[in-house]
Amino acid sequence: MKRGRGPLILFIIFILMAVMGVVIIFSIKAALEDKPVVRSDSVLRLNLAGAVTEQFPRDAFSRKFEGASLQMHDVREALKMAKADERIEGVYLRISTPGLGWAKAESIRRALLNFKESGKFVTAFMSMPDERAYYIALAADEIYIQPHSFAALNGLAVQVPFLKRMFNKLGMRPQVDNIGKYKSAGDILKRESMSPAHREATEAVLNDVYETFVQAVCETRELDRTTVEKALDEGMYRAEQLLELGLVDDVKYETEIIDLLKEKVYGEAAAKDDDKKLHMVDTRRYAKISPAEVGLGDGEKIALIYAIGTIMPGSSGHDPVNGRTLGSRSFNQMLRVAGEDDDIKAVVLRVDSPGGSGQASDEMWAAIEKVREKKPVVISMGDLAASGGYWIAMSCDAIVAEPLTLTGSIGVVSALFDLSGTYDKLGIDWGIVKTNPRADMPTDKRRLTADEWEEFKKLNRDFYQFFVQKVADGRDMSWNEVNEIAQGRVWTGRRAAEIGLVDSLGGLETALAMAKAEAGLEQDVRTQWVVYPQPKGFLDSLFEKIGVRFARHFPAADESWLLWQQLPRETRALVRQLTFLSRVHYGEVLALALFLPEIE
Repeated sequence: MKRGRGPLILFIIFILMAVMGVVIIFSIKAALEDKPVVRSDSVLRLNLAGAVTEQFPRDAFSRKFEGASLQMHDVREALKMAKADERIEGVYLRISTPGLGWAKAESIRRALLNFKESGKFVTAFMSMPDERAYYIALAADEIYIQPHSFAALNGLAVQVPFLKRMFNKLGMRPQVDNIGKYKSAGDILKRESMSPAHREATEAVLNDVYETFVQAVCETRELDRTTVEKALDEGMYRAEQLLELGLVDDVKYETEIIDLLKEKVYGEAAAKDDDKKLHMVDTRRYAKISPAEVGLGDGEKIALIYAIGTIMPGSSGHDPVNGRTLGSRSFNQMLRVAGEDDDIKAVVLRVDSPGGSGQASDEMWAAIEKVREKKPVVISMGDLAASGGYWIAMSCDAIVAEPLTLTGSIGVVSALFDLSGTYDKLGIDWGIVKTNPRADMPTDKRRLTADEWEEFKKLNRDFYQFFVQKVADGRDMSWNEVNEIAQGRVWTGRRAAEIGLVDSLGGLETALAMAKAEAGLEQDVRTQWVVYPQPKGFLDSLFEKIGVRFARHFPAADESWLLWQQLPRETRALVRQLTFLSRVHYGEVLALALFLPEIE
């Protein structure tokens, strides 16, 4: 019996090794094929459709659930290299309704305008655009739209859900303490409509974005404000109407745009030659070439650390409900590595976070302060750097925000749900045995007593005082000065600069210039980014490719992701935020901008 099993075991081992060999060979082949070959007379294709993130999650399944089609890091690096690359003749901007915030839209638009300084062209083709898409397209030399398509250029709006009546119907009584009259996180749980303060702050943010958009349209399309605002009042448009209004240059199909691009690259006569093919390279692929290939990429090293997601203790991660999380342990490890590398002259943190755990934010702040003992740390804000996202920024050597970044929200919120009414509706009774009167706190089995509620609120007030004092110390302001502009209020980057919460407006290039200045480097000194999380090694990349292929054929992931994506954007955001509130049961006070305005 034993001798009979030997050949079978050897055969099974042989088959497994053969399968693994085939997988490795094909993975190596795929890895090699990923390196793009850029031909002369090429056009860089920037396809903005679907979600756009600052940086992809490192693992395949997280990337699958996040569903982003493009990362900002690739966009910025590709346009920077293409500007210097003699093989790239111009950019084809294909855009529909990308899922990104207004700060990211500003960053892409600025990068395109910077690219155009090379004298190369940018041609935009739109299909079903909204305001954000059109705002980016305004950076192009000419804008085309697909015939008979529609455009939602009808102004901006914010829709905020209020959940009190729903909770009442379910027998749930939220016990919410939000410090600061603008900390609307609490309001959506305990009110049925906007408070005057909530409406004031939301209108201020909305008007800032609206003003930026209208001015850009007026200046770029050479239209007067009355014409633009009247057009926005009218609402939905067919492509042909946009042409009549002067908002686009022509109505064309994409096949016609390809012919137009051939003319731009080869000249009108040569473009008619059928043997002439238009060579296009996609942004994601082009971003994989070495900067040295186009004469960039050497020079002094500057660390670029991405701080993306809701802040919480432990390791960074991702799941369909909570989305991307920024773990304090993972973040601090990246900081420590960058801080101990003597070749790195300064650190730039690219923050895109609504905040989260107050304790984790403070832990990250302490790690940043440790690095600042050795080298400067500069903040570059993306779409969001609010509450805990501002906490980690407040004491750095310089803070740079995009004009439409949402930042501030200096306040705290805690919420405990009394589910005793819900349990009663469900017919669930609880037997509780405890050694001390408050041994079951925090609890959802009963409502807090008056004394317990006062103690709960005191913990939050103390934490708010602590937060404000840290901002005051970091920004060289008095406690009263900070408290006046805190109160949980969200500001655009432009307003934050006016009131002293940020130092300068701009993107990563502005932050880099400030990092150079803080590190004592001349502004014309060449630099290179050292990006964290750092790129994976060959074996990690190999297994990631295997994971990506496996994830594509993982039905549960596909079904969960599709179901989740069918929910309205505001609903997904609300579910994530309410889920995160459960951390209060672990004794955490949240520096979280729970419901930031989703501008549509």
